[in-house]
Amino acid sequence: MAMVNQGPSQVLSSVSSKNVARDRLKIVLVQDRAEANRGLLEKLRDELVAVVARYADVDADKAEVRVARFEGQSAFLVRIPVRSLKRVT
Repeated sequence: MAMVNQGPSQVLSSVSSKNVARDRLKIVLVQDRAEANRGLLEKLRDELVAVVARYADVDADKAEVRVARFEGQSAFLVRIPVRSLKRVT
């Protein structure tokens, strides 16, 4: 197999194209995982809202659960707006 001489701009272009393709693949994989987990996240959100609602008046319609990556690990990000806390009797 013969080597083809490439100029510096061609080498940089192929490296850049490789990085762009890899980044696009990562985005596609994240979107696929998000779609597969949508039902799980909705169920988790509903259950978390129910637990928090025992102790506080919450705005369930604005509650959110997302998955994020931190330092190589997945984490749930949960946001449940609280209007007020209930009195414990």
